[in-house]
Amino acid sequence: MKADQTDNRTDNASEADGMRPRSMADLKPKGACWYCNQPLDNVRRFCSKACADDYRIEEEAFTNPPP
Repeated sequence: MKADQTDNRTDNASEADGMRPRSMADLKPKGACWYCNQPLDNVRRFCSKACADDYRIEEEAFTNPPP
């Protein structure tokens, strides 16, 4: 690769990271559970503690895949 060419793979990865919420507190209420999509009011993000825990576990596995 020449010095004047750039590698866009890292740019695309950082853009995807920028779209992902930093923590569960950054998730905005959307009228449905973020995990199971059950309808909710516009205040809560999860319908139960179990859904919140499952969402956190899956998000950690997604952002920190095993080597």
